[in-house]
Amino acid sequence: MLNSLRKATTGWTAKILLGLLVISFAVWGIGDVFRSGNQNAVLSVGETDVPLAEYALTYNQASSGIARQLGRPLTPEEAATFGIDQAVLSQLVSGAVLTEQARNIGLGISDERLARLIADDPSFQDASGNFSRAQFRNLLNQARLRESDYIEFQEDAAMRTQIVDAVSNGITLPKAYEEALGLFNGERRNVSYISVGPGALESEPEPSDEALQAYFEENKQDYAAPEYRGLAVARLTRETIADESAITDEQVAADYEQYQSRYGEAERRQVSQIVFGDEAAATEAAEKLANGATFENVARAAGKNPADTAIGLVTREDIPDPSIRDAAFALESGQTSDVIDGRFGPTIVRVSEIQEASVTPLEEVAGDIRRDLALNNASDTLNAAYQTYEDARASGATFEEATQEAGLKVETYEAVDSQGRNPSGEAIEGISGNGDLLEEAFQTEPGFDNIPITTEDNGYLFFDVTDIQPARDRTLDEVRQQVVDDWTRDETLRLVEERAAALAEEARGGKSLENIAEENGLEVASAVGITRQSGAGEIGAQASQAAFASGQGSVAAAKGRGELEQVVLKIDEVAPPAAPLDNVNRTQIGQVQTGLTNDLVQSYVTRVQGEYPLQIYPNGIENAKSLMR
Repeated sequence: MLNSLRKATTGWTAKILLGLLVISFAVWGIGDVFRSGNQNAVLSVGETDVPLAEYALTYNQASSGIARQLGRPLTPEEAATFGIDQAVLSQLVSGAVLTEQARNIGLGISDERLARLIADDPSFQDASGNFSRAQFRNLLNQARLRESDYIEFQEDAAMRTQIVDAVSNGITLPKAYEEALGLFNGERRNVSYISVGPGALESEPEPSDEALQAYFEENKQDYAAPEYRGLAVARLTRETIADESAITDEQVAADYEQYQSRYGEAERRQVSQIVFGDEAAATEAAEKLANGATFENVARAAGKNPADTAIGLVTREDIPDPSIRDAAFALESGQTSDVIDGRFGPTIVRVSEIQEASVTPLEEVAGDIRRDLALNNASDTLNAAYQTYEDARASGATFEEATQEAGLKVETYEAVDSQGRNPSGEAIEGISGNGDLLEEAFQTEPGFDNIPITTEDNGYLFFDVTDIQPARDRTLDEVRQQVVDDWTRDETLRLVEERAAALAEEARGGKSLENIAEENGLEVASAVGITRQSGAGEIGAQASQAAFASGQGSVAAAKGRGELEQVVLKIDEVAPPAAPLDNVNRTQIGQVQTGLTNDLVQSYVTRVQGEYPLQIYPNGIENAKSLMR
């Protein structure tokens, strides 16, 4: 609702100002403008005051946008981290500058025009599209806004819009820019290239002890051991406490009999019907059927087409009329009924196909039934087990004692990092991916009575931190194989890059790629008609950039698609698009147009900002925030 109101008071003008945060605190020298005096405004520019309610609205809008992305409300600490206070003040200062300028140059808006702007806001209209004063007051009450404040906000927004419209009116991108963008997007190139990988090296590099030690010391932080925690976890879910052994064979059989329709397919019949206007017509049709007339001919004579007569392939439950249902399921396949007193008049029914019912034998579904019954019973006992655990902990019992009283199985993990991995770097099943458990476990201490975590299936996770192993630097011996693998990868990449650079230099010296490939046991490939967008998929993103970085005949070496692959390429042909404007991305044009407009508005606000004194009132800001609590 606040977003709807804010849209009405700001429109696209405020989107420009908020999106760019036109005036930063550094520009305004904010440290010199704080004043504590005014309790009813958060800031003032010249004679324009920004009231508490406007700050509250702007703050709520800024925080709600981030909250929607996170899927939850922001805490005050998170709001500070995202810089919402600074962003809101910056937006309000910019708006106040425009409002003060508008008033000083004599801009205004008539009462009639202002009333029309408010009445045209869909937020305040009823189902018929007319302005509803009740709706208007209701929404303002929800936003804790007085009517006079809202009208003043709308008046200020309208005057700001007049300035922005005047500054940005008539701004269009030059045709030359659009053509240049089309040439850039639509240009195609033909490239010949050689892929150089580890196979192009004489042998795989092997580190000496000195080289390995030096590499380890240089990258020691990459091999440090994170903090590990010992965890004891008890899972209270229907699955963990379900006891299939407590379900008797008699209970399974009784459930099978009661819900047998779950374990098979009911009988289905292809049923058609002819509904007649009166009894005489129905009796005459029945006589024709008895004398050998076909059902289709009788239906046609009654003015019915196949769509009128078809009921379909149905079960007994699919036919709502009891008399039709009973007759249809009493006939043999191919038989036609006598005249029936149907719900919509005299009716004759035909069955043209019967699909017999099928039932899965009990022995094939007994296990599933037993499991379902055990889970149902578990639902009844889950809350009791939870309460037992909580009562035990409240009485001073340890985690182990409380879980034992509740009948819960405890799983222990000696060392878990904050990502749910063990010291070998492997994800721990049942722990990895459980963000709630890991977050809570790494914020508590051993021996604490931790709040149970609710699971997605309405169960609980009880946990206890049993040990904390602080983060530390590992020794080379602890991670030797990982260091060897990393050194080998990096050294291989370095040698491959050197090899590719040497081959590229040969190509620049005049040797053809074909000769270079033949001498080194490699192959020449071609990428034909690639664009800046498609090239990455064929030769790799960096190689594609290199292919478009120079002119025809140029040679370059760059990373290919593989992790250890380098590409030596030659630009064979450059083909500009025949119709550049056909390759213009309208979204890009719109973004540049918006950026140009924003720059002009920013320049204007920056120019006039020095004409008016700015004061910010911390006490007023605190009062505004109290409106949001």
